[in-house]
Amino acid sequence: MRFAGNPFVWLMRIRKRCGYGVHSPFAFRLITEVVYEDTPFDAYAKLDSHLPFAFRFRRRKGYRLLFRLANWFQPKTISIMGDCPMERAYFKAGCAKAALTDTYASRQERSIIFLHKPYDDVIPFLHADTMLIVDNIHQHREWFKRLPAVVSFDLYDLGIAFFDTQYHKHYYIVNF
Repeated sequence: MRFAGNPFVWLMRIRKRCGYGVHSPFAFRLITEVVYEDTPFDAYAKLDSHLPFAFRFRRRKGYRLLFRLANWFQPKTISIMGDCPMERAYFKAGCAKAALTDTYASRQERSIIFLHKPYDDVIPFLHADTMLIVDNIHQHREWFKRLPAVVSFDLYDLGIAFFDTQYHKHYYIVNF
């Protein structure tokens, strides 16, 4: 996760902050209660102490978001593609009961899939109870937009997609 320190990007997305203009209750709740949550969880201190010094300022924000997403979604399995020790630690702290795997979960389980880069082979494993998180979304935005997602969130560095058809199709841009 490379969270941009670019003030120009932040200024261009200022209108997309804190859920302004979001009318879906599900999307508004996710943005306000998860993405912009500022409650200091007890686990943050322990997890942040293991971060390398270079990550403590730029990547900590994204890692904490992964923790909050796992805590909010409470999946049965979390599939992490690639060697991601910090992501694994934050996901596991967010949902201790979830099983961490390197393979995709079955179609019946509530699951989170985390990708560092787009893989087209993930598409058959996406279902209504899946949350897909894609890292470095600013480099792969076109691939992310082509997903069969119903509700998508573009956080500049992270992309979050849900596939439950009970929601109306929408692509949200959030200034995170």
